[in-house]
Amino acid sequence: MKTRNIKTTILSTVLILLTSYAFAHPTGNMVVIGENVLWSYINPINDPNHFACVMIWTEGSEPKVYIQSEYAASDFMLYNNQNELYIIERRFLQASDKFQVRVLKSTIGEEPRVIWDWFKDNYRIGEGGFFMLSDNQMVFSKYPEIYSLKKGEQPTKYFEFEHPMTRIRAVGHNQILLLGDNACYLVQQSGKILGQWNDLIDQKVENPPMNRNQVFDADYSDGELLLSYWGRRSFDLIDANRKRQIILQQSEPLTPHWVAFRNKEKLLFSSKLVFDGSTPKPHLVLLNHKNQTQVVWN
Repeated sequence: MKTRNIKTTILSTVLILLTSYAFAHPTGNMVVIGENVLWSYINPINDPNHFACVMIWTEGSEPKVYIQSEYAASDFMLYNNQNELYIIERRFLQASDKFQVRVLKSTIGEEPRVIWDWFKDNYRIGEGGFFMLSDNQMVFSKYPEIYSLKKGEQPTKYFEFEHPMTRIRAVGHNQILLLGDNACYLVQQSGKILGQWNDLIDQKVENPPMNRNQVFDADYSDGELLLSYWGRRSFDLIDANRKRQIILQQSEPLTPHWVAFRNKEKLLFSSKLVFDGSTPKPHLVLLNHKNQTQVVWN
């Protein structure tokens, strides 16, 4: 019986790591602070141990590592409030078969400092997006709910929302962008809906990546909704007049992941997912106001 339990534990650990690799990689997101673009990935890229990092890029320079995790099977999730950068770091402890997270804070050019030390994570905090109400309180999405978490306490529901949520993003003016299964909502901090986009999924899509016909990420700015549409391997824009267009079409093995506005420019991040034992490879494109593309990281 003891041997059986050990085997079960090992199998569970392997499945967790494989699931993280296959279905949640890259875990994280992309944010813009002034002219700086930051995103989560792994470093070295070819390392199967999955040491997480945060990359940073500014026009005229090469992308470089902003912060590097010391832990295998780790992840970073990001949120910026103007010039302040908040980072959730997650690690997997094989000995206890548990996840832990901590919260760091910095500004560009400043060494990140820990403001919440390691604590047990039963909610995969930050994976569905998060933002900070203060240094001592965050809001995060864990399907299908939205939670508030005060430092040292247990999560509670932030507000009641009648639709299940997969992702949350603060978009300025005290507004929140909520991504659901097939719709997106712009809401106030109270949950009052200010804008709504329905039927984001094309039900006629055939053979989506890993059989997941979904919108992976979204960003909002000045009436426009920017989408990373996994199912069609495309990046889409819905303008202020509700007209939708594909602004970048990709093909296998590229799979769209994250999006972010930088003024009128659009940052479009995908990964090459090839299931031959190799790690995913990044592909970050900048689409300027003239719809000209520039490969930032490949």
